[in-house]
Amino acid sequence: MSSGRNSGNVGLYFGSFNPIHLGHLIIANHMVTRTDLDEVWMVVTPASPFKIDDELIGEQHRLQMVRLAVAENPAIYATDVEFHLARPNYTAITLRHLREAYPQISFSVILGEDNYDSLHKWRDYEEIVENHRLFVYPRRLTTDLHVEPQLASENVVKFSNSPMIAISSSYIREAILAKHDVQFLLPDPVISYIGNNHLYEVS
Repeated sequence: MSSGRNSGNVGLYFGSFNPIHLGHLIIANHMVTRTDLDEVWMVVTPASPFKIDDELIGEQHRLQMVRLAVAENPAIYATDVEFHLARPNYTAITLRHLREAYPQISFSVILGEDNYDSLHKWRDYEEIVENHRLFVYPRRLTTDLHVEPQLASENVVKFSNSPMIAISSSYIREAILAKHDVQFLLPDPVISYIGNNHLYEVS
């Protein structure tokens, strides 16, 4: 499920990763090299309670692509922890499970500014803020991240100088469907995996 780390600081980067792309990897690497995080775990989410995506391919395909994408980085790992929990997956429940499973690890949550702005709508969001640092990376060209008053907390760490990569998984899916070149948007092993398995093509 993870690297086997039993202590230290771990950042959790949740996502459907449909597919994982270089933007995801740049953010993960930024967090593991510019903070006190020892590792970043890419948490592949089978299904989000906030999003219905008809283009969501099988979870095992998405997990394997993340594994391929991070294989050369010893500080970034793929985890299928949410595959084994009740669905739909709620971040607060996953965090509760991880705190119990790894009591010596301090878990932080990595999320984009857009998700941070809507965090007050998440299930048991107060528990998330109380028990975990939130590493928030910008989604917009601004140095002032919006902060909901009820979310003001010393656990919120905001980054205004982290790289913003305007790549979306939906853009990549559309490009693959249209047979456009996606080189430089995805790691080469992921491109090969998508091609070999005919993912995101017309069925």
